[in-house]
Amino acid sequence: MITESFRILLADDDATVRLLMQAALEKAGFYVTVACDGAEAVRLFEARSADMVMLDVEMPGMDGYEVCSYLRKKIGDELPIMMVTGMDDMQSINRSFEAGATDFIAKPINWNLIAYRILYLRRGYLNMLALKVANARSKAIFSAIPDTMFILSDKGRIIDICSHPDNTPWLTADVENTLSQNLPEQIVSLYLGAADRARSHGTVELFEYPLKLAGEEIRYYENRIVVIDSQETLCLVRDITERKDSENKIFHLAYFDNLTGLPNRQSFMERLEGEIKRAKYTGNKLAVLFLDLDGFKSINDTMGHNTGDTVLQWAAERLQSSTRPSDFVSRNNAEQSEVKLARLGGDEFTVVIPNLPRAEDALILAHRIREAMRRPFHLESRDVVLTASIGIALYPDDGIDAETLLKHADTAMYHAKNEGRDNCQFYNIDLTSRAEKRMHLENDLRNALQQNEFYLVYQPQLDVAEESFRSAEALIRWQHPKQGLISPDDFIPLAEENGLIIPIGEWVLRTACTEAARWHQNGKFLQVAVNLSPLQIKNPNFVQNVFDILDETSFPPDKLVLEITEGALMEHGENTLATLLALREHHIQIALDDFGTGYSSMNYLKRLPINHIKVDQSFVRGLQDNKENLAIVRAIISLAKNLGFSVTAEGIESLNQAQILKYFGCETLQGYYFSKPITIQEMLVLSDKQWSIQALKPQEENHESN
Repeated sequence: MITESFRILLADDDATVRLLMQAALEKAGFYVTVACDGAEAVRLFEARSADMVMLDVEMPGMDGYEVCSYLRKKIGDELPIMMVTGMDDMQSINRSFEAGATDFIAKPINWNLIAYRILYLRRGYLNMLALKVANARSKAIFSAIPDTMFILSDKGRIIDICSHPDNTPWLTADVENTLSQNLPEQIVSLYLGAADRARSHGTVELFEYPLKLAGEEIRYYENRIVVIDSQETLCLVRDITERKDSENKIFHLAYFDNLTGLPNRQSFMERLEGEIKRAKYTGNKLAVLFLDLDGFKSINDTMGHNTGDTVLQWAAERLQSSTRPSDFVSRNNAEQSEVKLARLGGDEFTVVIPNLPRAEDALILAHRIREAMRRPFHLESRDVVLTASIGIALYPDDGIDAETLLKHADTAMYHAKNEGRDNCQFYNIDLTSRAEKRMHLENDLRNALQQNEFYLVYQPQLDVAEESFRSAEALIRWQHPKQGLISPDDFIPLAEENGLIIPIGEWVLRTACTEAARWHQNGKFLQVAVNLSPLQIKNPNFVQNVFDILDETSFPPDKLVLEITEGALMEHGENTLATLLALREHHIQIALDDFGTGYSSMNYLKRLPINHIKVDQSFVRGLQDNKENLAIVRAIISLAKNLGFSVTAEGIESLNQAQILKYFGCETLQGYYFSKPITIQEMLVLSDKQWSIQALKPQEENHESN
């Protein structure tokens, strides 16, 4: 039911038309105000506005066109204005619309339909008002939401920016604009991928990304994608940089020490647990160092907490600078992990060393830290010297979980304090002694070459057919200035671990060739055998170094025998084979040492450019009492002869062993039964000695023949 709340202003100079029109409208339920001309219509509208205006085109004074234009300028385009005209020419109709008319009615008027015409116009007007309210509400909502909203086509074109473009200065909209003109390719892919998923699944897609703006500033944005239709999606973009900064601050407060910037206890324990899992998976070791500053409490008590805080900050900086992996340990493992530091509280710090190859590497780092802490802290009024006590616990030896390792490292630290402070101790006390000994030995080993502490001895090798000594194996010895003679079993593995075996091996080769050349000068044309480390063979300069040494010493290449272990051949394959071939082409002889302890196949053995096979002493030692060793030695000698190799047996300690080996056809014998390693001068004397060995069939073979 139409109520009188809808007011119509009717202006017409024809009184009859006014009365008929008024009656028809009031009958339809409208409230009607009438004016006899345009001026009165304006006056009545200004006194009380109407919801609709009906104007006769031809009125005295102000005609309908003028009144329409006036009202449009005054109140805008929303008011419905209907022109009543007796003219049906197109010019009059066009002029009505140009003046701002909403619709028109031509005379003569059909009074039965006029009410319905007005009702239709009213409904459109009310719909327009409702749309205006809805738009106002939407605009208010858009203004209240802090997001930038824009509409994106399925082709990646920005159709419209709905709100807050200032929040996204990188976003612009024009006819030709696409996301790719505003954003990097990977971010554009995020938008388009999310839009496709939203269309396919009817979901709201969320994602975030950082964006570097002009001036190198990085902002973070959160995005939501909502489907509008098959071609368009609504994108909501929110700048979350402040939230990210807050999250980072909260994370830093939770996991880092405010004073030093180092990770705190909680962060340390989580990292340690992660490293333990990794070590368990890879089978590696790791070390936990627990460090306490000796005498720090007295600084707080005498100089104040502010000074103490400054010292702690400086101590943390020294700790960081002294724990770079490349500075304190040489590792063969290319996948080394970063050393992890933390401040647990007060003057207590911790260090985790992942992928620990040797226990002494942890001790090396601990000593480096101690040296760094010993340097004076320069304060305004005085210099302060602090020391550090450090405890070390190893995984898995001293614990398999984070709490246990930290507790045991703490226990070791207190043991270090009890030992006089400025000290390092392992949780395992015996390990401390062994690691320190090994570390000191490594330091001394670096100086041994420069201090001429190495020398060579030679173990004679008996030529069975000639019954005289025709060759000798050069063996290195180390005369330590304080510890005396150090066994090669102690320092050779250490030299291979730290890479010193390369210069040491070169020294051995040069010295052996130099001294063996003296035998030749005295008419003793003996061969000299030199042992090679696998690391030497891997050295790309090795072959050229050998050639240079032979040229320098004038030692005949065919009198030099280089001994390489079976394990080294298996480990390095084709590269080692190429190196040996280059040496053989230079007439240098190659001996396969410790034969029988590795896993050489027959096919591989046939390919090797070797001259000699040396039977490992572990088989010779049990030759008389162990029938399996007897069979192995016999098989090795038979195999060597079939392949054209000569055989040397080492480790001979009795006449019976020598006799059996001669019976098997072994060409060269070496061992303490003939001589311990001797000097070069003693070798010259021994080379004149004849030594006859009678072949002896082993007792085991006699039983088999019987």
